[in-house]
Amino acid sequence: METALEKTFNFFERKRRVITGFFLLAGIPLLLFTRPGWPEGGIIDHTLRYGGIILILAGLAGRAWCTMYIGGRKNSQLVQGGPYSMCRNPLYFFSFMGGLGACFVFENLPVISLYLVVFSLYYPFVIRSEERRLEMLFGVEFSRYKERVPAFIPNPFIFRTGGKAPADARRMAKTLLDGSIFLLFIPLAYVIERLQASGLLYTYLKIP
Repeated sequence: METALEKTFNFFERKRRVITGFFLLAGIPLLLFTRPGWPEGGIIDHTLRYGGIILILAGLAGRAWCTMYIGGRKNSQLVQGGPYSMCRNPLYFFSFMGGLGACFVFENLPVISLYLVVFSLYYPFVIRSEERRLEMLFGVEFSRYKERVPAFIPNPFIFRTGGKAPADARRMAKTLLDGSIFLLFIPLAYVIERLQASGLLYTYLKIP
C-alpha cells in the first residue's frame, strides 16, 4: 500500500523521463525541417552558438557542484550549503541552463520557445511535489529554509559554504555522464546545419 510519503510524488515527478522524451520527439521535426533566417557568421549566429556552449558547460559544472553537496543525502539531511544556500532547487536550475544552452546551439527559435514553455509549465509541479515531501521529512527546519532561500533563481548574496561537502566520486561521475547528453547536441547542431546548407536535408521553413 502506498504511504503518505510516496503519495507526494505526483504524476509529473513520476513521469519526468516520459515527458522529457515527448518534448524531444516534438522538437525533432522542428530541428530537422526549419532553420534560422539570419546570416551564418553574423552576430546572432555567434551569440546563440557560443552562448549556448557556455550555458551547457555552466550547467554541467553546476550539476556536478550540486551532486558534490547533496549526493546520497537527499532524504536523510536537509542540505543548505553551497548551491543549496542560494536556491532550493539548484540542480533543476543548472539542468535548465544546460537544456537552454543545447537549444541555443541549434539556433532554432521554435525549439527554444517549446523548451521554455514545457519547462515553465512542467517543472513547477515537480518542484512543489518534492517540497511537499521535504516538508514531511524535515518539518519546521524546511519551513525556515523555505522562508529565506528562493525556490529557483539563485541569490548569490546569501551564499554560504555550509561546511565540507561529502563528495562521492561515483555519484559525481554518474551526474557528469547523465549531463553529457548536452555536449552531444553541439556536434549534432553542426551536422544538421551542414546537411541543410548542402540541400541534403530539405528546409521547409526559415525562421525568422
